[in-house]
Amino acid sequence: MFEVINVTLPDEKNNYVHRIGRVGRAERMGLAISLVSAVPEKVWYHSNCTNRGKNCWNTNLTEKGGCCIWYNEPQYISDIEEHLNCTIQQVDPDIKVPCDEFDGKVVYGQKKAQMGSNYATHTAQMAPTVEMLSKLEVVAQEFFIKRYCRKDQTFLK
Repeated sequence: MFEVINVTLPDEKNNYVHRIGRVGRAERMGLAISLVSAVPEKVWYHSNCTNRGKNCWNTNLTEKGGCCIWYNEPQYISDIEEHLNCTIQQVDPDIKVPCDEFDGKVVYGQKKAQMGSNYATHTAQMAPTVEMLSKLEVVAQEFFIKRYCRKDQTFLK
């Protein structure tokens, strides 16, 4: 069993396919989980920095000479779904990943069950890790906002 957890989506749909292609090999099921923002986010992209972001405070967009871009994960996931010609299943905020179903073609964990494994469903084992990653993402975003946003300047210029 292999798994991939995407904390951010790649901006190229082919890179997503390459990443998740690692989870299911040799007729074995895998699990790919992607944490996707519901709205576009302004993120650092230091293509204009000579020092590649070290001590950078330029929160303007790159097209205005700054070091930030809009990272549009809702659009990226839409592009990926169109490319794959399928809808990627979403989970609720409780991170309960549906298991033992996969498009009617393969039963999740079927091969392991046939081998007599006492291995609990993989999604149940992964749920705490995904929940922890989700919480760490929130902490990181809050830390950034507290540290770099002042009352006299906003990050979302």
